Amino acid sequence: MRKRYLTATALAAVFAVTPAAAQTAEEFFKGKTVNVYVGVSPGGIYSTFAQILTKHMPKYMPGNPTMIVQHMRGAGGTKAVNYIYNVAPKDGTYILAPNAGVTKRVVLGIGNPKYDPRKLHWLGGWGEAVNTITLRADAPAKTLQEAMQKEVVLGAIGKSSNTFMMPSLMNNIVGTKFKIITGYKGGSPIRKAIESGELHGWSGQWLGWKLRKPDWVRDKKIVNLVQMASKRSPDLPDVPLLSDFAKNDDEREMFTFVQTAIGDRALVAPPGVPEDRLAAIETAYMQTLDDPDFRKDAAARSYTIDPIKGADITAFVNRVMAMSPEKIDRLRTAMGLTPKK
Repeated sequence: MRKRYLTATALAAVFAVTPAAAQTAEEFFKGKTVNVYVGVSPGGIYSTFAQILTKHMPKYMPGNPTMIVQHMRGAGGTKAVNYIYNVAPKDGTYILAPNAGVTKRVVLGIGNPKYDPRKLHWLGGWGEAVNTITLRADAPAKTLQEAMQKEVVLGAIGKSSNTFMMPSLMNNIVGTKFKIITGYKGGSPIRKAIESGELHGWSGQWLGWKLRKPDWVRDKKIVNLVQMASKRSPDLPDVPLLSDFAKNDDEREMFTFVQTAIGDRALVAPPGVPEDRLAAIETAYMQTLDDPDFRKDAAARSYTIDPIKGADITAFVNRVMAMSPEKIDRLRTAMGLTPKK
């Protein structure tokens, strides 16, 4: 009797487990809620994009799950990545639209990242972030060459922010004379200080100007000295890339690392998610980026959709994670950070 009881129990366990093990992605996602995390407060570039995405993407997901945006602000977006990577369930119901610089923060040793970018599943991107050094049109310099001769006052959030590190890098390698004032509490206060004449400009995302000050863009009240991306933006065909100012191969490699942002507008999943669910999410994401209604909503908010394959982002991540410690130390020093110990 004891033996038959154990056998029956074992069979019951097998039948309880087997359907779950054989569950398709459609069966799994049906009736579920997929949480899309962002590492910022509501209302910014990443949060607004995630809201548009979750409105349109469910119809392409197998099982048509509900999708909602979750905000987890902190440490320049690192808190949200740490949570997705280390804490959240690894079943496909928790994914992330990460802040800019997720990989670069690890390479440079900024903050307290507890994740390996090489183990994240990069599902693709909706476009490359374009950063610029942007000044008032009446600032002392109109080009980066002039900024090597004349002092220009820039606002910055803090010394571990791109608003400080990018102009610091240019001061130390290119030879600009930017005076960087830190302590501003975000892009909006900096733009307000530029508008009042307290500052000449700042290093920030070009999209921020298009969204927050479209009249300044239209009326040519601002000038862009340099842009940071892997290629020139269609918006800024005459603005040089940072890499155009490299004097040798080492500088070109460092500038390429700094300016390339193909992973800065991505969708990622944590390690451990089953392959079929990853494939389903990636396919649905890329289909959504081509959806006419999605593109209409994105265009209404001045978002340019230029899809990037997950494989291309993964290749870039693996390349920069292999950068030599000596080059990393030189970058940290040039960007105003202390050498890694």
